[in-house]
Amino acid sequence: MLDNSRPPDRHLISKLQAQRLAALTNLSVEDLAGNSIADLSEKLKWRIDPELLLFRRVCGRVVKKDPATGVEYPVPFATVHVEDTDTNFLGFFPAESPWGWLFPLFSRREEIAVTRTDACGRFCVYVPRWEIDWILRFRRERFCFPDVLIKPNIRDLLQGLQHPVVVRPPIPEPDPPFLLQDGGFSLNRAEQLIGRGAATKLAALEAGSSFGASTKQQLRLLESSGFAQPVPPPLPNELKDVLGDRQKPVESAQTMEIMQATLADRLKLDRKDLANLSLQRYVGPFRRCIDTIVPEWVPMFDVPDITFRVTQDVDGDGDEEVIYSEGYFDVRWNAGTIANVTLEASQIALSGVSCDTPRVVCQDTAAISFAGLMPVVNPASPTDPYHDAVSGYARRPNRPHPSGALVDPLPNPLAEAPYAGTLQLYGCSQVRGAQFYRLRYRYNNGSPVAFTGLTWPLYRLVGGVLQVIWQSPDANGWYPVLPATEGWSPTNLLLNWPTTSFQNGLYTVEVELGNAAKTVVNTSAPVNFRVDNSAPVAQFTRLRWRTLPGGAWSAPIELVCPVVRRPVVAGNPVDIEFEVSYTVSAAHLRSLVLSSGGCGDSNRPILTSALSTAQHWHTTPADNSITRTATFSLAGSAAQGAYSFSLRADSRAFNPAGGDGGLEADWNYDPLYIYSYSMLPIAVVNL
Repeated sequence: MLDNSRPPDRHLISKLQAQRLAALTNLSVEDLAGNSIADLSEKLKWRIDPELLLFRRVCGRVVKKDPATGVEYPVPFATVHVEDTDTNFLGFFPAESPWGWLFPLFSRREEIAVTRTDACGRFCVYVPRWEIDWILRFRRERFCFPDVLIKPNIRDLLQGLQHPVVVRPPIPEPDPPFLLQDGGFSLNRAEQLIGRGAATKLAALEAGSSFGASTKQQLRLLESSGFAQPVPPPLPNELKDVLGDRQKPVESAQTMEIMQATLADRLKLDRKDLANLSLQRYVGPFRRCIDTIVPEWVPMFDVPDITFRVTQDVDGDGDEEVIYSEGYFDVRWNAGTIANVTLEASQIALSGVSCDTPRVVCQDTAAISFAGLMPVVNPASPTDPYHDAVSGYARRPNRPHPSGALVDPLPNPLAEAPYAGTLQLYGCSQVRGAQFYRLRYRYNNGSPVAFTGLTWPLYRLVGGVLQVIWQSPDANGWYPVLPATEGWSPTNLLLNWPTTSFQNGLYTVEVELGNAAKTVVNTSAPVNFRVDNSAPVAQFTRLRWRTLPGGAWSAPIELVCPVVRRPVVAGNPVDIEFEVSYTVSAAHLRSLVLSSGGCGDSNRPILTSALSTAQHWHTTPADNSITRTATFSLAGSAAQGAYSFSLRADSRAFNPAGGDGGLEADWNYDPLYIYSYSMLPIAVVNL
């Protein structure tokens, strides 16, 4: 392993690194290998481009994804090995697929840097500039490689859904986000491309965005992998022929031997070149090249890359196990800004529940000080409070708009925003005489009950060794008090509370401190938390239409597969108008938006009633149910075909973990966590 205590320019250049630098400078490998970059900078001054001996900083994070919720948790204090890699691949590009896959045959790896993740799973390394230049040059010199050797992210997969900008007369509503710009058709397509969870989350982030708001969550999602799980390649035709009617295991020695021989003969390769071919080891999918004809099978030799391998001592035996490997093409190398890379560790990795923790100032008494990163202890008046300890609501996020419009003049009244998701409660338990603590709650002013069965990991790094313990309660909910001097992280975390596993309602929470006998010696002031994880209800209730101008309204149309038969007069379809009725309700309604879409952006039905019939923001905390009717016109020149209306209803519940920009806005912001979509497709046909 490399000595990570050395500055990057003091590491000795490996033979593989020397070969790449030599290829860019016409210097000999022997003159370069074994020297440090600092030494070469002096020796080669004015002989080569000095930029080649500079460094590029590559940063990223290691996470562990919850397979049930999709939430990414930080992997702390793991070792990130950065490796110089040359690999032989066998490319597989099935003709019927828009994707391609690579099967690794042989790899040559040399470690060029080692670093550790911090408590938040973040890391940064310095990569010599010439390494990146060589990778870029290698790809530029080969047809299609700059496209094929890039793993698609979500932004790539959604590129085809972006509609061209169409100039049209002003209308009394802003364009909806692009996933909702056509009444939900693009959203449905996005669900097919990136999955329902990612598509609806992205649509919600776009719909909930406002001028000046943080784009961190949206950008992070767009830059994340386009495929949450590796997509296996289809069974090659050659292998189908090998199997025939016999159900031989694909990875059996006999099957693979026949497969290797078949491909070697077809590609005019030595059979030993394919000796390591395994159909269970693949990289991809990648975008298929469309600029030139690509054979189904393509050998690709000596492909350079810088790859990652991550290790962590997951079993506490002092040896680190591999939690991430085979990281081919994780970094989207380019000459400009290099985006952060996210390495998704395997399920054996040890992960934390939070990383950026609030600064808790403790007196010699028990206290609940923060919910996530937001204080529950309020500043002195007249500064707006963060939290109402009596009603249990947050007071700053998602404030009412007295006008009912989505955009309302400031200042707005204080909010009543409930909490949702997993809530970290931070506070004080390290009080003299206290050896145990527990949190008790009263649900809707009922009898007090202790939180039991909730556990979470704490970690620290001692002498370079990762140590992990789990905060686990006894049957009565008592947790041990851990002295601050022991350095466990996250500090001052009293409870990791998955509110989705609890009923919606009002929780009155307090901290009790106990001595060695678990006799209560100190109790905090109670703090109320209003929890609501329920989704709003959004329903279409009626659809009618008429010809313009001033035709009689039709009888209500069936809402399942509705068809509008548009009259044609003198060879021209007439203008028509839709009347769309809907109802929205929620325990804590934030807002609603009714949008339209159709056959091309220029053919979107246009709102003809007041904007307030298609958009609404709650005016008071009691404004939680809306029933309205909106009208939309469709020009006769618009094409016959598929049209739709999309209804989105938003809850004002939120989670103050801080990843959505709430901390930077001091919680004066409008987050969107829980929402519902309803889509009403309509067929318009000319008589």
